[in-house]
Amino acid sequence: MGPSMRYLVVRAALFLVPFALLMIADVPWPISLLVALAFAFAASIVFFGKLRDEAARDLQRIRQGRKREGAGPDDADIEDEALDAGAAGAAPAAGVARDADAGAVDASAARADLADAAPEAPPARQTDAADGHDASEPRP
Repeated sequence: MGPSMRYLVVRAALFLVPFALLMIADVPWPISLLVALAFAFAASIVFFGKLRDEAARDLQRIRQGRKREGAGPDDADIEDEALDAGAAGAAPAAGVARDADAGAVDASAARADLADAAPEAPPARQTDAADGHDASEPRP
């Protein structure tokens, strides 16, 4: 369980336990809610600062799209490097190019293949200016 999940569980417990105790003691629910929220907030700030900081770093890492430490590059990073290398006209960086069995294709070769496979536009039709009739078809 990651730091952000542990922090979530701790904060939920810090809220639910006092709320349940106050509800058992027949305190009206709006007051129980406010007291439990205030207790959970204060206790998490005072007693769980280190866990909160770890959770914040974990969420920041997730938001920036980075994996946990020790993980290799993901497919998006490899594709970005290949596109950057192809756009600069340079050979792909080491580690970016993979063998054909892995399914990766050089970005510049892929663009060249797409350009060759692009369909050509059909020739424009010629019309008579007088009546807008297609000049290639016989007149009725």
